Amino acid sequence: MAKKQKKPEVKRPPTKRQLSKWQRQQRLQHRIMIVGAIFFAFIVGYVGYGYYDDQVKPLHQPVVRVNDTVFDMDYYIKVLDIYTRGQESDMVPAMVDKAAEAIDQNELIKQGAADLGIGVSAGEISGELASFNLPDNDVARDLVTAKVLTDKLLEDYFDPQVPTACEQVQVQAMFLESEEVVEEVIDRLGTSDNFTSLAKEFSTDAMTKGMGGDLGWLPKGFLDELGLLEGSSLEDIAFNLEPGALSEPTYDESVAKGIGYWLIEVIERDESKGSHARGILLGSRQEAEEIRARLEAGEDFAILAQEHSLHSGSKEAGGDFGWLRRESGSPAVVEVAFTLEPGALSEPISDEAVQTQGGYWLVKVLDKDANRQLEDVAREILKSKAFGDWLDEQKENSLIENYLDEEQKAWAAARVLKDRGS
Repeated sequence: MAKKQKKPEVKRPPTKRQLSKWQRQQRLQHRIMIVGAIFFAFIVGYVGYGYYDDQVKPLHQPVVRVNDTVFDMDYYIKVLDIYTRGQESDMVPAMVDKAAEAIDQNELIKQGAADLGIGVSAGEISGELASFNLPDNDVARDLVTAKVLTDKLLEDYFDPQVPTACEQVQVQAMFLESEEVVEEVIDRLGTSDNFTSLAKEFSTDAMTKGMGGDLGWLPKGFLDELGLLEGSSLEDIAFNLEPGALSEPTYDESVAKGIGYWLIEVIERDESKGSHARGILLGSRQEAEEIRARLEAGEDFAILAQEHSLHSGSKEAGGDFGWLRRESGSPAVVEVAFTLEPGALSEPISDEAVQTQGGYWLVKVLDKDANRQLEDVAREILKSKAFGDWLDEQKENSLIENYLDEEQKAWAAARVLKDRGS
């Protein structure tokens, strides 16, 4: 018997009310989706803007300008990173100013060399990058370019400007603190003592004392450039002497010497405060003895200190140190300040921890040469000095602006350390 087939279910069309309800639901869902999308976009945008504002935007801020060339924070950070590679982490913040100065100097070298027609090839740059194991990027290329240009300037531009030979004298010299010492040294030179041993014993400036008075061959006109007692009268004395002659003692107030002599007077002493003292610093024992004699004769300590003391910290106060403690101040001064009785005046006290100006040259010329070859070391010094003068001139004639503040420098240092994982 055949089964009865089910009649197909006839779906009724939705009523207007149902259609209206469904349409409202769909519109609501659509609105919810739109609002959700907008909210999500806002959150992403907010986070993204924060990241951009904190991490990306600062990298594009200008930090240094050299004439028409502007360098941004990203460039500065890369320079700081290269200049502090292989060093301890605490050196990164310490080098923030040096990195900015390096940008200035390197750009000035590039611009100045270009004006002189001196350039660098791509091969030279690649070779330097490889030798220093640096990445091949714009910053590293700029750094090695400046280095190669410096070498070329020294050899191709400045070397021809430095003479290969000039008038020179072979000199022995010592710098003595007083006429009294000069007389003793001259007397001993007349006996068995030699110049070298006496210079080591009596000379008071670091160079002639350390070299035993033997300064070797000095080129005329270049002593200041070579850093040999700049501004002193040594050159005039030496080049006016004949070989074998010993100069007359010549006073020179421009030379600093590593010794001084104190006269100390204790005003009062207190167990809790320490010792209240005053002092006069003088350049020689002879002068200290003369001033002490004047004090003993009744002259005013404060006035003599203001007129003669070489100690800038107490001179204007009439030599008054204020209250001293045993653990502070010059050991030579403190020891006497806590040994003397109040009201007592010390004998002259030598102190090798201070610097004083002035003394007497005693010079001997061993030989002369009107056209002696300059030593290689001297020529290298003179070339470097000429390069430094040229670079200073570039700075004076250029527009250099540094926009970095302390907060930006700290941010840059932190960024370098973060990128290294420090």
